Amino acid sequence: MNKIVTKTLKDQMLQNRKESLSSFTAIDHRVEKVREIDNVLWINDSKSTDMGATAYSMENLQAPLIWIVGCDENERNLDIINDLALEKVKEIICYGKFETAIKYHFASKIKYTYKKELEDAVELAKVNSIAGDVVLFSPACASYANYENYQERGSHFKSLVDQI
Repeated sequence: MNKIVTKTLKDQMLQNRKESLSSFTAIDHRVEKVREIDNVLWINDSKSTDMGATAYSMENLQAPLIWIVGCDENERNLDIINDLALEKVKEIICYGKFETAIKYHFASKIKYTYKKELEDAVELAKVNSIAGDVVLFSPACASYANYENYQERGSHFKSLVDQI
């Protein structure tokens, strides 16, 4: 697909998501503020199980982002998120089964680290964040490798942030 068609489809998809989600309020695990610690906002977006949902979340956050992203065996279209990530993300922390697509797509442009466990990813985000940052937990993948569902995954993330 050429870049103009891809960008048009991406823009249309983001607009449709904005319109759909604007009618909802306070959805658990969807761009949910967990807490603010030392002027760093921690956001639980565990409901984002694909790149399109994560793109919507990034689009609606303004601060420099530390993106905690999961991985699974499914191939993901990183073009959907490319421009937003390059504009807004200062660091990517990938956790779970070792993943190379995100690494090779972004590592030369955005600081990238891999951690096997979510606990380690949260700890690294805590260490690397500075006042004014937003830590966005938006896995952009299914939760079934380690959790029953996205709710359990999001609750685990929230419990880790509450321990900080």
